[in-house]
Amino acid sequence: MTAHTDHLSAAAGSTGSAADPRAARERLWHAVREGDEYAASESVFAALDAGADPETVLLDVIAPVQRKVGTEWAADRVTVAQEHAATAINDRIIAALAHRVRGGARPGAGAGRVTVACVDGEWHALPARLLAEVLALRGWQVDFLGAQVPAPHLIAHLHRTGPCAVALSSSIATRLPTAHAAITACQAAGTPVLAGG
Repeated sequence: MTAHTDHLSAAAGSTGSAADPRAARERLWHAVREGDEYAASESVFAALDAGADPETVLLDVIAPVQRKVGTEWAADRVTVAQEHAATAINDRIIAALAHRVRGGARPGAGAGRVTVACVDGEWHALPARLLAEVLALRGWQVDFLGAQVPAPHLIAHLHRTGPCAVALSSSIATRLPTAHAAITACQAAGTPVLAGG
């Protein structure tokens, strides 16, 4: 990546405690920018070890860094390959964080069961993944189906599992007709829908 991306924001410094979201964001940004998965995971786990709340790490550290990755790609300051590598690193860190926080235990269904998926044709699954992990942290049993879920398969899953709700993600305007069709199908199956992207 380029010198244009040497800082996540003017307010974020390279100093500060490991638990400080701004400092952790800065360290994570530098690591994913360089494609260094080990440094990226160390920055996230150092924040957790220093007392940062897992939800704060997901929403105030990883999510803004991923948003920055997308912004840098849209401004043509990073390549598609660099964007994909950074996204893959963040995705693996989210998975590792989730397993570490739960200590290997499966999340309970205290709050109920929810399905999280991207609409057919939507490959940008990280926002949905972040939502899935936050819901799991809050006690939901989450079925995360990932990217590009065809509506017939989504509906079959809903009939099989009977979740309280389905959260659908679609981040590209050209997918709105597909999102509308998926929302309509879910509602026809009797499942409430949350939509975002």
